[in-house]
This record gives sequence, C-alpha cells and structure tokens, in this order.
Amino acid sequence: MKNPFSFKSATPHATLERRQTPRAHAFGKATNHIGPFLAKALQNFSLIAPLLFVAAVVLCVMAANQSAVFITALTRDIKSAEASKIAPLLDKKPLTAADYRSAASTMAKNNSAVVIALNATNSGLLVSIKEPALLPEFMYALATLQSFRQGVAWDGRDICLAKCTDGAAAMAEIFGYTQGISFDALARQ
Repeated sequence: MKNPFSFKSATPHATLERRQTPRAHAFGKATNHIGPFLAKALQNFSLIAPLLFVAAVVLCVMAANQSAVFITALTRDIKSAEASKIAPLLDKKPLTAADYRSAASTMAKNNSAVVIALNATNSGLLVSIKEPALLPEFMYALATLQSFRQGVAWDGRDICLAKCTDGAAAMAEIFGYTQGISFDALARQ
C-alpha cells in the first residue's frame, strides 16, 4: 500500500541539478558591468566628498532646528496678539489737586514730626524730615499713606535718604492714582 504522506520525488537528481546550476546574467557575470564603474569611482575618491556630506547633514539639522524655533516664536506671538485683543485694560487715573490737599492734611495730623506739603504743580506730595533721627517717623508716614483712602495706590518717584536738597535729611515725592478695569477694547470687537 502506498503511503499518502510520502514526499519523495520521482527524479531527485533532476531537482538537485537545477539548484546547483548558476543562472546566466545578460552581461555575463552579474558584476561585469558594475566593476569598471566602481574602480573608476574609487580612483577619484577623496576625503573632501565625505566631509562635504557631513557638513551638509550638520547644516540641514541646524536649519531644521532654527525653523522649529522660528515656528515656535511665531505661534507664541500670534497667541499673544490674540490674547491681548480680548484682555481687559487697566486704567490708571491720577488724583486731583483736591485729593492731594486732603491727603496732605490727613497725613500732617497723624504724623506731626514729618513735613508734608504739595509739590509745585499740586500733582503730588512732598514728604520730608529735617533731622536723621526722625527717619523712623518718615518711614512710618510713608507706610501709613497707603491707608489714606480705599482704592488709592501710591508711587514714590523721587526718594532721597541722605543729604537731600533744601537741607532735608530724607525726602520723597509721592504720586497717587486710582485703578480700574476697562472693557472698552472688548466692546469694540
């Protein structure tokens, strides 16, 4: 009885011969047409070509990096511009001359050791002391100025703490303002 799982070939030698016979190339050997080209290329080969290739790769990487930096900066600027279009504005309004007079009289009552006067244009306060020993009172007067009225902030633009003009031991020119949030820019859109 014949075994159905037998894989023996009827002619095993014919198959083996076909595998061992090399295939013929159109030009003879497969490398006959490549050999002369490679030989000429290797004769003209120098170290400049690989160096130029490495330089080109490095420059391409640097260009890609700078392009990424540019794109990041551009998108950040665009986002910032869009955010500023919708952001509310902070309005600073300076105090009036009447507000400065009121602040000067209130501070003078509470700080008798400190000289408090209006500046030449009635747009700020001049706080000063004549003797260096009164420096704690001077600092206290500046600190308590913030509690003059709710919603008023103060800026000290000209402060001197030793050998000031007019023989003062310490002097400060203080300007007050109120702040408010404005949504005018949002309403225009």
